[in-house]
Amino acid sequence: MPALLREALHSPRELALIVGVLLVAMLVTAPLPTYLWGPAALLLAAVPGTRIMTRVRRRAEDRVRRQEKLKDEP
Repeated sequence: MPALLREALHSPRELALIVGVLLVAMLVTAPLPTYLWGPAALLLAAVPGTRIMTRVRRRAEDRVRRQEKLKDEP
C-alpha cells in the first residue's frame, strides 16, 4: 500500500482525481442525516477510487518491469 500511495503522489492527475472523488462524495452526502454520511460517502467513493488505484497499480507494475528489463540487459 505505501508503494501505491507513493506512486499516486507522483502523478498530479491521479492525486487530483482522488481528492475530487472525495469532495464529490462529501457534497452529495451533505443533505443526508449525519448517521448516513460515512456509509454513503464510502460507497460513492469506493468505485471510482478503486478504478483510480487500479490504474496507479498498473503503472507501478509497468515501471518495475521496465526497471527489471533494463537491469537484465547488458
